[in-house]
Amino acid sequence: MIPLFLLIRNLLLTVLTEGVLVLVFTKKKSTVYHSVLVNMLTNPLVNLALMAWAAFVPFSEDFYYYMLTAVLEVSAVAAEWILYYKMGDFGLKKAFFASLSLNTASYFLGVLIQ
Repeated sequence: MIPLFLLIRNLLLTVLTEGVLVLVFTKKKSTVYHSVLVNMLTNPLVNLALMAWAAFVPFSEDFYYYMLTAVLEVSAVAAEWILYYKMGDFGLKKAFFASLSLNTASYFLGVLIQ
C-alpha cells in the first residue's frame, strides 16, 4: 500500500474513532476539536516511525517491531495526556484516563480492521 495513503487512512480512522468517543463522553465540541489536533500531531509520528522501522528491519525481527509499537503508543498516550491537560479539557487524572482509553480503543480498532 502507498505510504501516504496509509498515513492518511490511519489518521482518519484514529480521528474518527477518538472523536466519536470524545463526543459521546464529553458532549463538548471543543474537546473533539482538541482531540483532532492532538491526533494530527501524534498519529503521523507513530505511524512514520513504524513504517521506517518496517522498511529497514527484516520481518524476522517481529519482537522488536512490537516492542517499538508499545514504546510509541505509550509515548503517544503520555503526549496526549499532557496536551489534554494543558488545553484545559480535563484535570490531570481524567486527562490520563481519557488519553489511555481513547488510544486503546483506536489501537484495537486498527488491529481489528487490518
